[in-house]
Amino acid sequence: MSENYVIRKVKISDADNLYYINKTSLGYDYDPDKQRIKIQKILNDDTQVILVADIGNKVVGYIHLANYDVIYADNYKNCLGLAVDNDYKRIGIGSALLKHGEKWAKENGASGIRLCSGIERENAHKFYLANGYTENKIQKNLRKVF
Repeated sequence: MSENYVIRKVKISDADNLYYINKTSLGYDYDPDKQRIKIQKILNDDTQVILVADIGNKVVGYIHLANYDVIYADNYKNCLGLAVDNDYKRIGIGSALLKHGEKWAKENGASGIRLCSGIERENAHKFYLANGYTENKIQKNLRKVF
């Protein structure tokens, strides 16, 4: 494993690597064609970004940030996803992605970054706390599927 990686904005050609990371690292087996369409939409939306960690033209991690602009608080960016390929964990890629994401958020007028992490993802919680994030509250995540 090489620690020589570059953090850059996502390209549509990265879609297959993102699918693999989502499936193997996060457990999300989402339709690759639908994912590709979403990536293209994000590329055309300046209120959100996907930054990737690239090692030799292979994406090994990513962070997805989007606007979180509510009427009762300052603008934040919402971290919708942060994942690193299992073979490339614990070499600083996740922290580097967070730092680059934070820089992008500041440059785009955000007061901070917020995120939600499943209660069972205890290692992720330790990672975020080690990177300066604080636990704000415990809440239920509810949804209605159409």
